[in-house]
Amino acid sequence: MSTRMKKVKNPRLWVGMKPIKAQLETAKFMFFYGSKFEDHEVYELDQAEKIVRHAKFDRSKKTVMYFHGYIESPEVESVHVIVDAYQKRTDHNLIILDWTQLAEGNYLLEAVPNCKKLGHKLASVILAMINSGLDVDKLHLVGHSLGGQLAGYAGRTVISLSDKKLKLKRISALDPAFPPFYPGVFVTHLSEKDAEFVDVIHTDAWLYGAPVSTGTADFWPNNGKTLQPGCPKRNYKPLTDNDLCSHRRSWWFWAESVAEGSARCFHSVRCKSWSDFKEGKVDRTAQVVHMGIDCSSDAKGDYYLQTNGNPPYSKGVVGAKYE
Repeated sequence: MSTRMKKVKNPRLWVGMKPIKAQLETAKFMFFYGSKFEDHEVYELDQAEKIVRHAKFDRSKKTVMYFHGYIESPEVESVHVIVDAYQKRTDHNLIILDWTQLAEGNYLLEAVPNCKKLGHKLASVILAMINSGLDVDKLHLVGHSLGGQLAGYAGRTVISLSDKKLKLKRISALDPAFPPFYPGVFVTHLSEKDAEFVDVIHTDAWLYGAPVSTGTADFWPNNGKTLQPGCPKRNYKPLTDNDLCSHRRSWWFWAESVAEGSARCFHSVRCKSWSDFKEGKVDRTAQVVHMGIDCSSDAKGDYYLQTNGNPPYSKGVVGAKYE
């Protein structure tokens, strides 16, 4: 298993990278049905309805689709960690989107436009799966970085293609990509309108991650910015492990919340700001909620918490009070 992101030929961020002329047809779904990473089948997007008819697809369970980020593939650590977490939990049908070729190349000129096109394609694929028996109320999209913005595109296109008759139940964005989505002139960023419930985990705001609240509920662990506890000081070589540590924390947090199963973790409190959280100025009318998979759909607004610098990252109840 690869524990590192692919080597980038040119370290200068998003410019000068080798052009990639990728086709939407290169994107595939991986349906996981067993206890090992190898236990999966690969489907063309146009054949995705077959997943719903697979003998191991359990229509009584929730279905999660996970979208990886820029210059990633199913071989990177994040995907393996996410798959392992859901396989431990065993209460979801798990589908991983492999959009490796479309998520490569020049970030602004290729990967971002590909994200937009693929979002439209995914919406029609999801609608076809729903027509084949997939329960829209049990479908959950989870995406990291550019994959988080991709989930937003898919969600809002499901709404438009169904003439506003259908809306996804939940989208979870893990440090959704910042440039060029905010303010976003030629592209539209993820928003609370893209699903019934949109939760966002910020861990690298203003650098690789979204700088503003953009979901139904936004979580700001350790103030949501670099450096997250336990991350090394940046060596300022873009897209290296050190550089991406805080950005990646979002999926580590997510995976931990999934793998914990019935043990609730990442207790969070609603506050107006990090400084208010530090001073104990908490919204006492709001319930404590759990950042991650078990987040209550009643959550609304900005939530703060502290985490550990190493696994297990959740501090439990203690993390909901600044120390």
